[in-house]
Amino acid sequence: MIEKLLFSTEFILVDFFSAYGIITIVCLFLSIFLKNEILQKINSQSNLFISFIGIVYLIIFLLTSVVELNILDEESKNYLLNRMFGQYWFGFWLQPLLWFSMSQLLRIKSIQKNILLKLIFSFFFIVSIEKIVIIITSFHRDYLPSSWTMTSSSYSSNLFLELLIKFLIFLISAGIFSMINQKIKEWKTTKTKSQ
Repeated sequence: MIEKLLFSTEFILVDFFSAYGIITIVCLFLSIFLKNEILQKINSQSNLFISFIGIVYLIIFLLTSVVELNILDEESKNYLLNRMFGQYWFGFWLQPLLWFSMSQLLRIKSIQKNILLKLIFSFFFIVSIEKIVIIITSFHRDYLPSSWTMTSSSYSSNLFLELLIKFLIFLISAGIFSMINQKIKEWKTTKTKSQ
């Protein structure tokens, strides 16, 4: 039961990262044509929210690893420990640490204003390193033209609907996070005034 809960929570967090990347690219593109205060507010609140999600993601990733180590049999535990701390340890730790570090770097104002860095971050939030490796290795295979197809089974027929739901979940979650953050700031100011 705990494995399913941790997996679903991690899945949601990964969806938040990809939704943030797409929303950031859309906001940067729209800001070229529109100088709107709402776009700037969405951008700044998204940065705060994804920084929080980065911390939550790292905690859940580490918690999942600890839980997995405790429930596995001895052979599987040795395999996982070898993956985590063996010769190819970077393959295990690179993606989570990359997402965590990028999300925390977005707290810095100069990085938030740097368009090129935000585009690079958005790309790496959308496309994971695992997907990049799969794409690169698929280009190096010797496929015969008779095995090529024009349709891809990895994309669903409702891609637009999935993206829309992902955006809505991200924006609603970021809005709730922003409201909670605002209430905490108001509570702190009233607490300091009363003292």
